[in-house]
Amino acid sequence: MAKPLIYTLIIGFLLTSVISHVDAKTNTTIVVTTLTVLKDYVKQIGREHVTVTSLISGLENGHSYALKPSDVLAIRQAHMFVTIGAGLEVWANQLVKSAQNNSLEVVVSSKGISLLRNTGTMHTHHKRHALGNPHIWLDPENAKSIVRQITTRLIKLDHSNKRDYLANQAEYLRTLDTLQTDIKRRVKKLSDRRFVSHHPAWPYFARRFGFKIVGNIIEQPGTEPSAKHLSTLTQHIKKEGIKVIVSEPQLNQKIPRILAQETGARIVTLTATPGALPGTNTYTSMLQFNVLKLAEVLTP
Repeated sequence: MAKPLIYTLIIGFLLTSVISHVDAKTNTTIVVTTLTVLKDYVKQIGREHVTVTSLISGLENGHSYALKPSDVLAIRQAHMFVTIGAGLEVWANQLVKSAQNNSLEVVVSSKGISLLRNTGTMHTHHKRHALGNPHIWLDPENAKSIVRQITTRLIKLDHSNKRDYLANQAEYLRTLDTLQTDIKRRVKKLSDRRFVSHHPAWPYFARRFGFKIVGNIIEQPGTEPSAKHLSTLTQHIKKEGIKVIVSEPQLNQKIPRILAQETGARIVTLTATPGALPGTNTYTSMLQFNVLKLAEVLTP
């Protein structure tokens, strides 16, 4: 009789472990992300099995985000916390420590992804990005890696819905492949793919789709460009005939406007995070929006 009892206790323990990672009220796994792009990935994979929130909205700057008491409470109640890492959310470790949630599953999604170094003097040696450029998600191939990591962790926390998570992942990965093909077809028609960026958010995007970044207005997050840097950039834009300056809604628009007035270049406002501009509420719609708008201003 003892043997069945042991099996019963083991099964009960395993079930308790699974249930502990599912909210009793909603019957979902509670996930908190740092960025809206990560929130979208979790929603695409988890769907009805997750309750997911993002600490940062589309219009806030991940580099300089100021923690709120409600953020600590959110992490304390969460089953999983998804970050980019690579020096982007310098406040994330302190948040996890303050929340004191020993059962929290922390996903650092840049793990396993090769980081690009910023070129020239663009905050390469700044302590926040000592490991490399953290804007990895703007390359859909990196996005696929992040999605796979999220899927693996959701299955770990909620094994009973493994089949759904894997099916959702497969569908989303196919969507990302189709999107890449469509974007590359659109970009291939452009004879001039050069632009100046507001800050170094775009190297992964540019590498994947064949654009060329010829300079950055802001070299370090949270700092204003020097007069010398702006003068050099202005001369370069004029000399090389650069047509486009990519601005971002999360950043000060004054300097890009002045630079455009001085050089005759056109400003196009793109976003590196979903939700910051109309029509960019998901990762895929954001990429489509960015490519369409950039192609419009680069087309002769």
